[in-house]
Amino acid sequence: RNYQITGFKWLKTLSSYGLGGILADDMGLGKTFQTIAFLLSEKKDISLPSIVICPTSIMYNWESEVEKFAPGLKALVVSGPKDYRGELIKKAKNADIIITSYPLIRRDINSYKDMEFAYCILDEAQHIKNPSSVNARSVKDIRARGYFALTGTPIENNLTELWSIFDFLMPGYLLSHKKFSERFERPIALGQDKEAIKELRRHIKPFILRRLKGDVLKELPPKIESKRTLDMTTEQKKVYLAYHQQIKSQVE
Repeated sequence: RNYQITGFKWLKTLSSYGLGGILADDMGLGKTFQTIAFLLSEKKDISLPSIVICPTSIMYNWESEVEKFAPGLKALVVSGPKDYRGELIKKAKNADIIITSYPLIRRDINSYKDMEFAYCILDEAQHIKNPSSVNARSVKDIRARGYFALTGTPIENNLTELWSIFDFLMPGYLLSHKKFSERFERPIALGQDKEAIKELRRHIKPFILRRLKGDVLKELPPKIESKRTLDMTTEQKKVYLAYHQQIKSQVE
């Protein structure tokens, strides 16, 4: 879709200048798809693998999306017991995309320190919103030629969360955390400095791409509802009837 082509070109443009960014599209607009298209396009120029770090619950979703949209890319999910993960990491150079989780990167970071990646992608990047957390410190030890973050919520509570993501993408761009707090966070939080808001927006605008569903509604396919009728199992019927009887007696 047109907005996805725009997102793809935005990723390509930033990477060509050695810069990173936050793809902050609304949920369901295809952040994973746009990123896979970008990584596929980079394969011919960079022989190094890329690494995707995401929540545990979506590791295998990433793998299936790669297989579906870019079968030419070899995805390797690093999961399982410690020794097994160690064996997988040794094979990482033979893969195009390494997929692991935030809990596992904390445990395995020493195994990655001598490796170089083409790109390091953080999915649900709000997981590093606390700059002093083990999550944040671990992912910032990954060596890559380019860094990107995917999140529908780059700021949930305060501007430190935004600073932490930028510290991963381009360390030093938004100053040290102390100077950032003095120059931007505190004045903005107190509502006393409109110039600080304008200046911060000027700094971050080129590096954040956010589209809401309402912005691209005409491009989205129609909603499809599928209704399927299934019989409950014997155990499910017992549970259902027990709750039904309990609620019926409460109503009466």
